[in-house]
Amino acid sequence: MAATLSANPGERDDGEYQQALNYFHLGQWQEAIAAFEALRTRYPGDPRLERMLQDARFKAGLDAKNTVREKRWIIPWRAILLRVAMVVVVVAMIGVGFSVIQWRVLPMISAMQIERQQATMLAEAEGLRKSGNLDAAEDTYLAALQKFPALVAAQTGLEAVHREQKLFATYNQAVASEQAGDDETALKLYSSLQIDSPNYRDVGARILGIRHRGDLSALYDRAVTLKSLGLEPEAIDALVQIQSLDVNFRQDEVRSMLHALNLKQGQRIVMASPAEPADVPKALDFFNAALEQKPNDATTLTEARLAVSFIAGRDAYNAQNWVEAVSRLRTVFNERNNYLDGTVAGLLYQALVNLGDQLVNDDLLAAYEQYSQACNLPVADSVTACAKASSIIPLLTPTPTPTLTPTPAPTLPPAPPASATPTPTPRPLEMFRNRIVFKSDNPEQEGYWVMNPDGSNREYLGPFEYYDDRFEALRDTERLSPDKQYSVDTSSVDGRAQVILKFPEAPYWKPLTRLTGIAYDPVWAPDGSWIAFTAAENESDDIWVIRADSSEQKSLMRNEWEWDKHASFSPDSQRITFFSNRFGERQILIMDANGQNIVNISNVPWAEYDPIWVK
Repeated sequence: MAATLSANPGERDDGEYQQALNYFHLGQWQEAIAAFEALRTRYPGDPRLERMLQDARFKAGLDAKNTVREKRWIIPWRAILLRVAMVVVVVAMIGVGFSVIQWRVLPMISAMQIERQQATMLAEAEGLRKSGNLDAAEDTYLAALQKFPALVAAQTGLEAVHREQKLFATYNQAVASEQAGDDETALKLYSSLQIDSPNYRDVGARILGIRHRGDLSALYDRAVTLKSLGLEPEAIDALVQIQSLDVNFRQDEVRSMLHALNLKQGQRIVMASPAEPADVPKALDFFNAALEQKPNDATTLTEARLAVSFIAGRDAYNAQNWVEAVSRLRTVFNERNNYLDGTVAGLLYQALVNLGDQLVNDDLLAAYEQYSQACNLPVADSVTACAKASSIIPLLTPTPTPTLTPTPAPTLPPAPPASATPTPTPRPLEMFRNRIVFKSDNPEQEGYWVMNPDGSNREYLGPFEYYDDRFEALRDTERLSPDKQYSVDTSSVDGRAQVILKFPEAPYWKPLTRLTGIAYDPVWAPDGSWIAFTAAENESDDIWVIRADSSEQKSLMRNEWEWDKHASFSPDSQRITFFSNRFGERQILIMDANGQNIVNISNVPWAEYDPIWVK
């Protein structure tokens, strides 16, 4: 509500109001008008001021019209008397004002200041208490009581602080006990807190957590007992239940035990005697479950990889895909020749014999290679393979081609001798497993060659035109994922060649690389760990690798000369072969899969390039 002179009589003691009245009674209309207008701003809506302002304006107007110069010598006694009276009144009012101020106003102001100070200190203390700064709140309440001993609100607040300090101390003691593993003591302390203050902090949740851990501890103890009794599947179920309830409960112990139990279950299947090949997928499930707990465990990775290769080899065998069956089963045999109690050796033997039978009519030498390998396998009866290999040996000895001499006709000159030039039959490149097939510009025998990974046992296969198609088909297999469901290739992404991942549902694909330079010629590691490719990212072509999910990408080396190209993984995915011009002429090199230990295995004065490490 706006303040007015009539509503607030005390305001009439305002000095400016008294001055305005003096101006009015003295007939100083312009000064009175200015003073009343200023007062009207301070006391808007005051009716008395409005009347006085209107009267001053009216009389100022009359004076302006009726001023008579001749009367200027007349003494305004009335005005003088009025002014004197006003002075007397003002002096009296000042005296009264001083008395009022001294005896009433000043004490009132002092009381208000005290109340304001008390309220400030109480508000500060309460704010500190609510924010949890109990020590500072206690000090503030004590300071208020020291200054205002009778302040009840301060005493009440101090008692509340002391109560909360006690609760907080008990809470800290309970938390410390819980962290120390003394759940029994912690539970007692939390329970007392819940009685004293039902909703204090997170006490309720902590009580539930301790009781929950008690249940989990009992479940963990049960798992340990089941394991000790040899009831390993039941122990696995108990541990899996623990993880489903609280993945953080004894995380390391639970993970370690689950890994060990699943690994053991899988190994028990693949090492059983007699073997049960049909159970290998179940063993693979156990190995994968173990890898979920320890993804980088070398033993488990090996077991899973062997199981995958065996399953793929068996499936290829059942589908009569002898080349794939031989490749997959040989991978397992080379690493563990007694796998599945010798089952892998038996399957590999039969697959080699069947592959030889498939090749015998078209390529005697390739058939002989398959039979010979089967003959040397540690199986109970290899007579069939050995006999078939022996039967081909005479057929591999070249028979001289007779020279045909035609009988001359009387009217014709004798015909020149004719000779038959044998045409070599290309051999399957898949038969050269764990060897490196490559192109060579050998001036004596240009074309395709094969050698061991250390550069030894170099063998000429035939001219380019005989093997180009087979070589490209073999290269295509290197672009497939281990499960043959996905493939990698090169396509334009944002106007630049990049490596892409192709999905089984053609034509869907996604980019794997987004380099500033081009990326091309990708191949997949047999174990699926990396995809190798060539990239011109650093002003030269270098070998790079990337994860199938694009989560990690790196360059394996930097060829300051010009380029390294055409990567190909070893069957165990541990090494990579490629060709490079870092020695001037193109040469075949090998290195570890991390880019270390680079070795030139060509060491010839002519160009050799495009190596494929046969899987």
